[in-house]
Amino acid sequence: MESICMEQELSIYNLEGKWNDYIGVQKEILQVLREQNYFEQNEVVNTESNIAVRITSKGIRETIGNGNRFQTLPKKLKQFKVATIRYLPELIKTGYIIDIDAVNSHDEAGYRYAYIGNEIAIDDKKVGVRISIKKKVGSNHFWIHNIDEK
Repeated sequence: MESICMEQELSIYNLEGKWNDYIGVQKEILQVLREQNYFEQNEVVNTESNIAVRITSKGIRETIGNGNRFQTLPKKLKQFKVATIRYLPELIKTGYIIDIDAVNSHDEAGYRYAYIGNEIAIDDKKVGVRISIKKKVGSNHFWIHNIDEK
C-alpha cells in the first residue's frame, strides 16, 4: 500500500474544532462513511488466517470512543487514527495475526478476540496499527484499532 496523505485524508471530514469532542468526531466520520457506502462492503477476510471480519458503525463508534480509545489521545494520534479508518479493510486483509483467540478479562460477556497487526505509511512515515476483532458466533466484528507511532 502506498503512503496516504494525512491532509487529504482528513479533508474528507469536517473535523475543524471538533478534535476534543469525540462524539462530534464520531458523528462526522459515520456520516461520511455512510455516504460512501463504507458499511455495505462484504466481509473482509484476513489472508493469513482466513478469519472473516465485518466493519460496522458500532466498531467505528467504539474506536473513536471515550477515554484512551480516542478522547484522551494527543491530537497527532487522533489524526493518525482517523486517517486510517477508510483503510481498515485493507489493513485487516493483509495484516498478520498477533493472537487468534484471546480472552478479554474486561469483557463481562465472555467474548473472545483476535488481534491483527499491520503497518501503514502516512505522509511517508510508517505507523503500526493494531486491530481488535470481537469474535462472535456467526460473524466477527471490527472492534477498535490503535496506532503505534514509530
